[in-house]
Amino acid sequence: MGASTPRSVHVDSEIPANPTGADVLCLHGMFVGGWVFEKLLPIIASRGYPAHSVSYRGHPPNEPLRNLGRVSVADYAADAASVARTLDRPILIGHSLGGLVALLLLGRNLARAAVLVSPAPPRGINVFSAELFARTLNQLPSMLLSRPIVPNAADLYALALNCVDKEERAAIFARFTPDSGKAARQAALGVYRVPPRAVRAPLLVVAGQNDRFIPASVAEKVARKYSAQLRIAPGHGHFFFGEPGWEQEASLIVDWMDALPRVIRLRGPEGKSPGDENVIPKDGVRLA
Repeated sequence: MGASTPRSVHVDSEIPANPTGADVLCLHGMFVGGWVFEKLLPIIASRGYPAHSVSYRGHPPNEPLRNLGRVSVADYAADAASVARTLDRPILIGHSLGGLVALLLLGRNLARAAVLVSPAPPRGINVFSAELFARTLNQLPSMLLSRPIVPNAADLYALALNCVDKEERAAIFARFTPDSGKAARQAALGVYRVPPRAVRAPLLVVAGQNDRFIPASVAEKVARKYSAQLRIAPGHGHFFFGEPGWEQEASLIVDWMDALPRVIRLRGPEGKSPGDENVIPKDGVRLA
């Protein structure tokens, strides 16, 4: 791995008084942390699912990493896997790069179902649009040399925060943090292969109609590749859970979870899904 594994990563949790559903683990994208789900966790918990979000190594409130630029997507997946193993194969909600992390965990049979929101794609699906390519040219040295990438306000306002209320953009951007050039390069080049036969869990793919960072066309290809259900959210962009009307979309996501078979969505003996997390299916994926 490109960076040393931390002894622990930060997890935020919202636990219902009388939990009935399986644990839900939320996985964030680049430049942010588990805080992007701070308003989503209570909604999930209100429906009976213990809700958690992990902040990967080097992302606040975890300690900074001197070698952040060399951290890989596999490192982030290892962080997520370390939490998933404590939660009896949770339901995953992965946003942006977290969608690719979720696919890696699904390929290792570490989750019982997943929702991929504006997901970074696996190998074979190109993420680049003309606008994204033009606005990431200034990041190429950091990506190629595995250095930290410092968020750029103008680029992120245009690509990721375009559907956020204008008066809220500055406060959200102020919470952004540098991220790994190596991880960005790996995501852009589609380094990680996750064969469809390795993903044996129910899957929902959600995309913002006006997403300029990971266009809806990418989500459509991901859904087609894994024979997943697809929802294109009208009026939404990339910063999905901070945009006007996000609560309705969150409710639809939990509705999908509620409609899963009982053996998947319930916790306890009835909700335990068959499978051994240490078994890698034929053509499965490894985190490193």
